[in-house]
Amino acid sequence: MPDLSIAIAATFSAQLVGAAVMAVLLFGFYGEYRKSYLLHWTFGWTALAIHHLTATVWMFAEQWTAFTPRHPLRITLSVAGGVAGWLQLAWLAFGVYEVVRRRPVRMAEAKRILAAAAVVALVCALLFLGSDVPALWQYIVRVAIRSGVTVVLFTGCAVALWRTRDRREGIGFTLLSAAFAASAIVEVNYIVLSSGWAAVGHRDHFAIYLGLIDLLLQTLMGVGMVASLLEDEREAAELAALEIEHLAYHDALTGLPNRPLFVDRLIVAIAQAHRNEAKLAVLFLDLDRFKDINDSLGHTLGDSLLKSVAERIRRCVREGDTVACFGGDEFTLLIPRVDHIEDAAKIAQKIIETLKIPFLIHEHELFVTTSIGISLFPEDGLDPETLVRNADTAMYRAKEQGRDNYQLYAPAMNARALERLALENMLRKALSHQELVLFYQPLVDTKTRTITGVEALIRWNHPELGLLAPAHFISVAEMSGLILPIGQWVLRTACRQVRLWDRHHDELIVSVNLSARQFQQSDFVQQVREAIDETGIEPWRLQLEITESNAMQNAENTIYTLRELKALGVRIAMDDFGTGYSSLSYLKRFPIDTLKLDAAFINDVTTDPSDAAIVSGVIAMAHSLHLEVVAEGVETEAQLEFLERQHCDVIQGFLFSVPLPADQIARFLTDRKPLPV
Repeated sequence: MPDLSIAIAATFSAQLVGAAVMAVLLFGFYGEYRKSYLLHWTFGWTALAIHHLTATVWMFAEQWTAFTPRHPLRITLSVAGGVAGWLQLAWLAFGVYEVVRRRPVRMAEAKRILAAAAVVALVCALLFLGSDVPALWQYIVRVAIRSGVTVVLFTGCAVALWRTRDRREGIGFTLLSAAFAASAIVEVNYIVLSSGWAAVGHRDHFAIYLGLIDLLLQTLMGVGMVASLLEDEREAAELAALEIEHLAYHDALTGLPNRPLFVDRLIVAIAQAHRNEAKLAVLFLDLDRFKDINDSLGHTLGDSLLKSVAERIRRCVREGDTVACFGGDEFTLLIPRVDHIEDAAKIAQKIIETLKIPFLIHEHELFVTTSIGISLFPEDGLDPETLVRNADTAMYRAKEQGRDNYQLYAPAMNARALERLALENMLRKALSHQELVLFYQPLVDTKTRTITGVEALIRWNHPELGLLAPAHFISVAEMSGLILPIGQWVLRTACRQVRLWDRHHDELIVSVNLSARQFQQSDFVQQVREAIDETGIEPWRLQLEITESNAMQNAENTIYTLRELKALGVRIAMDDFGTGYSSLSYLKRFPIDTLKLDAAFINDVTTDPSDAAIVSGVIAMAHSLHLEVVAEGVETEAQLEFLERQHCDVIQGFLFSVPLPADQIARFLTDRKPLPV
């Protein structure tokens, strides 16, 4: 064998060993780190090893066998080496793409590229099969085509890696970029030398040095890949540490600071405020009736709503203020500098108004309100725990005031919180001790002045405080969840009482108020059905009242539930109409029978032209929709006369009767005479 062929075969053998070692090394790294680009590079080095193996065998076969163009071994080596060489390019490029872009190659596209590379390799390998073209020329053509593609591909890889190195520490990407760039230059040299070999008709001794250069670049590329892997892992570890730190101090759902981070910032803000003799404010927000949305529409929609709420709140505050998620539907705000108490109040009001705008979540239109408590440093506390606790106390005061408002902290609120807790405990006992009773207020026909129905109103016969109206305990019942068993008791008791009055008045309607949480229960319709079946009353004699605000919390779900209730045969009334934010389009879609005008409009109907116009318009509109109209809070003859002129259907108020126990209502029913005014 001539010395030149031995030398070239030796360089191929050395490259074969180096490529095999790199393939094994990278595959080991892949087993450890499970990075997909390592698998691509492993395949690339394996293909390169196969390519060098075929070249080595080729060099020996040329000397020891009659290596004709149609020799089976020659064809096999040509095909295997060509396919391996082209696939190596694709796999190396896939690995670079994934390292640079930080995302995997799409498998469908990768398979198409690999298939195309294999087809090109086969065409190049079989291009001169059976022809009389000299073997040297065949080699030169194949080298020129592959080298041309390699130059373009490796240049692109080098540029991409060079740009990436700016955001990576270390020299791994620089080495790898340099290795790809140098390899591209060598491939250009291959093309030039191939042209020279074609001119002289043989390969010169410089081919030995090309093999050595390839071996050097191969080593440089391997070192660059290992260094890039280590740097990539170091960066991944740093990013993971940052992510863990972020998750430790931020809410996973909203991305807002969580309780620990809020408290840390509050500690710093208190120290600065104390040093500068300045004020700061803490706001505590709680979404009103958010649990009803979660229970009725599911936690997925509830989570989406929380994210939208968090984004709106964030837009309401100034740069430097902190918005935090305290857990669930609770948010806190830190305003580190407040010159006047009005500044905190303005921010609270801005948040309230912003959240009133309907949310469109997963094709559901949702209405959300919030209650906000405000505490100030140093007046309401000198440490984070006290300020947050007092803001929380003020928030509960806002809920007691009807929700959808803000309240400032006052020292008396602590005592009120203790009172509320004691009241809740006593209310739990009231259910089991049968201390709750129902009173009934007559619903009077405007024309005949006879009782057509009654509204069931709950009272608490407290053993120490006497008879308590709902205003004293309903808010506590709603916040504690006791409103659900209380609501069931009211429904069954009212139906049972109507059944007892049958012998005096078998057409009497009883109207029962529904809480938002009660109405949102998934089995509420079944509860109503059971109450009707157990008491044996006609379904149309039961009228369920839902407030306008509660109906609009989730209008689509409300429509569905109301239709199910109507299918049972019960009547539906919309209570406190005019105080919420329903649209006329929804009013038309709600399957209701009665509109109840809120007493707030009736109070000044004879003195305020605006109230008079509203009441007149609502009555006319309701009649055009074939709805019955009930006016609540009628207390004077002047109010009655006005409502009669407007053809209001039913009157309810102290003018006729205060709410009475069941036995006193029975007297009116027995008499059946028009009620005196």
